[in-house]
Amino acid sequence: MGLFQLETSGMKKAILDLKPSSFDDVVALLALFRPGPMDNIPSYAARKEGKEKPTYINPDLKDILSSTYGIIVYQEQIMQIAVKMAGFSMADADSFRRAISKKDSEKLSGLQKAFIGGAVRQGYNDKHAESVFNHIYKFADYGFNKSHSVSYAILACQMGYLKAFYPAEFYAAILETASGSNDVKFGEYISEIKEQNIRLLPPDINTSAAYFSVDSDALLFPLSAIKNVPNAIVKAIVDERQRGPYRDFFDFVDRLSLYKISGVHVTRLIEAGCFDRLEKSRASLIASIPAAFQFASMRHGENGQMPIDLSFLPKPALVRAKDDPLENLNREYEVIGMMVSGSPLRYKKDQLAAYKVVDMSSVKERYDTLNIAGILKSKKIIKTKKGQPMAFLSVYDETGDMEIVVFPNVFTECAQMLEKNATLIITGHTDREKKGNFIADKVRLLEG
Repeated sequence: MGLFQLETSGMKKAILDLKPSSFDDVVALLALFRPGPMDNIPSYAARKEGKEKPTYINPDLKDILSSTYGIIVYQEQIMQIAVKMAGFSMADADSFRRAISKKDSEKLSGLQKAFIGGAVRQGYNDKHAESVFNHIYKFADYGFNKSHSVSYAILACQMGYLKAFYPAEFYAAILETASGSNDVKFGEYISEIKEQNIRLLPPDINTSAAYFSVDSDALLFPLSAIKNVPNAIVKAIVDERQRGPYRDFFDFVDRLSLYKISGVHVTRLIEAGCFDRLEKSRASLIASIPAAFQFASMRHGENGQMPIDLSFLPKPALVRAKDDPLENLNREYEVIGMMVSGSPLRYKKDQLAAYKVVDMSSVKERYDTLNIAGILKSKKIIKTKKGQPMAFLSVYDETGDMEIVVFPNVFTECAQMLEKNATLIITGHTDREKKGNFIADKVRLLEG
């Protein structure tokens, strides 16, 4: 099952039911998994496993339908039936297929007569021929070209192969496609990556590119994912790196000052974790930004050239400052949209396991009652028409963020614990009518 990228729970169920064991099964599954034909998946699966005997609309059509256990799956099978049963030419059979698929009423009446007449001339009973025509007509509502399904199946198998044997490279490409366009899907991929124990690393000033890449079997965040760092600066960082890796923070600012990098850009790079391998204290790096730019300005004139030989000029020392691990993670979340280097939740795994929490990225597809764990980012308290206080909470975990609706009966029990950066366990469910709203049934503070 790991060979296929499972887009929905419905597709997962279809694969589990059909149990594809050959390329032809993959082709058939992709053709069947659409509104209408998917009703045939249980029967197809039962016939494939020998639990149900295949039946044919006519015994003479067994050679056409045997590969799909008597079930019409492809439009090409319609054409073959028209040729064999009604004596159509392939050109007429293709016109027949197209007219039925488009429900072309002007052509259908004549084609129906032509089909039945041709079948009678071939020795078939007119009533039976009409029954076959009606069966085909019903199928045409959802008929799929086998050629299209084969193309999709080739891609599915190729992607499955890459996912199975080159998972880091596979997910690097998938994340690059999903980032910035579909936050929900991006979060789902992140959850899947974690389930497969693939490491995800924050961006690195000396190894990250402008796109997701692989670093020692780990996925490396791209520089382009950092908010408020423009593409021109990302390109400059990568291009300048070709002359050699950045030796330290001051070397980086000195070299990038020629590309008009600003203090804001440098701050965002620090907050994203880009310099963690060079200096672990992000607070010290941020405190040292003014000194780094002053050093760079002494080294270079207005035109980017050294006014005098200052190669001997010693680099300043880092301004030491105390890190706040939670603040670092919060800032990291703000600039790259998730916590990559760590999470307050990681230190409470045993407690979280007891509550059987699920990642926020997987909540939107579920409607059962479940537990989530998250850090409280903000809250908005309002009053209902009856004057009772309730709240909207913004919480996040390592995979994404959510808005939690806390109605008055629950709010009165948890109001005192709703402080910024509090770690919360929230039991609740997704509102079926207003998809995306997560309703809190109970809110607990995760201690320790």
